[in-house]
Amino acid sequence: MKEQIHTIPVNDAFLSGDECPFCFLERQVEQRAINYAVGPEASYMESEARGLTDEEGFCRNHLKMLYDFGNSLGNALILQTYFKILNKELDDEIEGFDMPPKRGLLPRKKAESDDQAALLRWAKKKQSTCYICGKMEYNMTRYYETFFALSKEAEFRSRVEACKGFCLQHFAELIESAERNLPNSQREWFYPTVFRLMKQNMARVKEDLDWFVGMFDYRQAGADWKNSRDAVPRTMQKLRGGHPSDAPFKGK
Repeated sequence: MKEQIHTIPVNDAFLSGDECPFCFLERQVEQRAINYAVGPEASYMESEARGLTDEEGFCRNHLKMLYDFGNSLGNALILQTYFKILNKELDDEIEGFDMPPKRGLLPRKKAESDDQAALLRWAKKKQSTCYICGKMEYNMTRYYETFFALSKEAEFRSRVEACKGFCLQHFAELIESAERNLPNSQREWFYPTVFRLMKQNMARVKEDLDWFVGMFDYRQAGADWKNSRDAVPRTMQKLRGGHPSDAPFKGK
């Protein structure tokens, strides 16, 4: 199988031994995006990048990752211009807000006034976008497309068949992506393979978790922990994705 630049990350992920190859890819994308936003490349000093962060902001999780990264000045500069624009928008929304009428005994046909609805839409929109999440979604979409393009190759299919399955989040995204990207010639391979991987590996992780719990029984004193020592974070990963045992991602 001939490697190309865009196929290398996907092939590497399926050779990584991770509980979910797409979690492996997602972590790489996320860390690259954090590093680009506030790392040595100093994209926050570029007007185009700052314009995007000013418009999209960051979700709670990625604000925490930006903080953990350790570049306090970089974070301050990003937040400074974002807050300036945010406060101007907030002033405009509040300036145009008319207090809704008092509630009467009879329920109103509309839940809120038009002004109240506009204010809520603005506030909720500010909570629904994230510069890092956007980059992750874009790149992960490309990786799913690459997965299905590579599924035509026997060597890649063997790598998939030997992997440890997927977390539930990426399992769902993979099945959803299949509706758009799965070649008809690979349907008979894809679904049985992925379903087998999920059933076998979810059962394997549950067995490791059961063994971990059992090791706290005094009657198991001195017994072999087998593969159960990291069963808790691996179970968490299978349920919701990510790598719960990872240390905070920090700048070098």
